Amino acid sequence: MTQLDIWNEMMALERRFDDFVREQLGPRARMSFPSLPTGLQKPFIPSTDALTRDGMTVIRLDLPGIDPEKDVKVTVSDDELVVSGERKHKEEVKEDDFYRMEASYGSFERHFPLAEPVADKDVKVQYEDGVLEIVFPAPKTSPSTKGKEIPIKIGKVRSGKAS
Repeated sequence: MTQLDIWNEMMALERRFDDFVREQLGPRARMSFPSLPTGLQKPFIPSTDALTRDGMTVIRLDLPGIDPEKDVKVTVSDDELVVSGERKHKEEVKEDDFYRMEASYGSFERHFPLAEPVADKDVKVQYEDGVLEIVFPAPKTSPSTKGKEIPIKIGKVRSGKAS
């Protein structure tokens, strides 16, 4: 079987699945996420990158289609940074019939633990081209990059202790 045959089979399977959904739920059936029951949408969880650059911690969240001034909030406390908000679904065109909807919408909240407290004045937040970038000083004590191996004992476990 050639690679093209595999793709043709997958497209045929997808068409049969779409036909099944329309047959079972009617011609205006809306498929929002194939693995969830009808009527449930997959949650909006923004993709996130965390990195260090020039002694600073940088957290980037992909938030396309979001108004950062109205729909995003960034808070910092002693032990965590929290980014919350909502990606709103705009029902601009009422004539469209969706059979599959892969874009996700809804509220989100991401928590990022901090190794040490960060003053809110040291946190810089910028939004550009659909990406929210949060920059703050990296912890002075960097975690060890090499972990310490813990030996494994063989035997029965009793009262939380290996024998």
